Amino acid sequence: MLTWEELSELTRTRRSIRKFENTPVPEDILLKALELATWAPNGGNQQAWRFLVISNRDLIGKMADAVKGKTELMISWPEARAFEDSAARWRKNSDFFREAPVCVAVLMGRYSSIADQILRARGETDPIAREIRSSREIGKSSLQSAAAAITYLCLFLHYFGLGTTWMAGPLQAKKEIEQLLDVSPEWDFVGLIPVGYPAETPKTPSRKPVRDVVRFFR
Repeated sequence: MLTWEELSELTRTRRSIRKFENTPVPEDILLKALELATWAPNGGNQQAWRFLVISNRDLIGKMADAVKGKTELMISWPEARAFEDSAARWRKNSDFFREAPVCVAVLMGRYSSIADQILRARGETDPIAREIRSSREIGKSSLQSAAAAITYLCLFLHYFGLGTTWMAGPLQAKKEIEQLLDVSPEWDFVGLIPVGYPAETPKTPSRKPVRDVVRFFR
């Protein structure tokens, strides 16, 4: 078992990696990390997640092209002129994952708790039910479950010396990526994780003091 010091070191040294060595990622390592990721906490133990592991260069390229296409579309809108500097960096980097040896697409299932079922049966006429449904939608259980698994996966791949980045940006091409990956309608693409051996060593950013982000009610 890891000591507290070892676990702290593992957690604190994980970085978001966007440049990768041109070295294949062993599938057995991916499977080990993915198996542990499936032990993440999740709503109702429904394990409403799927992981699509893509190493096909042509397919990764098509996914990146779809994301780049949506980036170029949005930058072409007149509203983007107010964000010129940020948009230029985004245009350059939105499809960086095309150079990753492997990408893991994370899918979210349609988990429905007892509360969800009651609210659905209640319908749209009750304003209190609508408010509750809106509140639950902000932090829906299925999305939190997928996020927990992604967190575990990034940490475990770091343990094996692999670099990752948690990407939500490719959701701008959600429809196109789901078509490329033949995702069935009952699943939603919610995140992309490029994986590879790091070709960079990013600086360690500071973190806010814990006292600034924690509040006790005693």
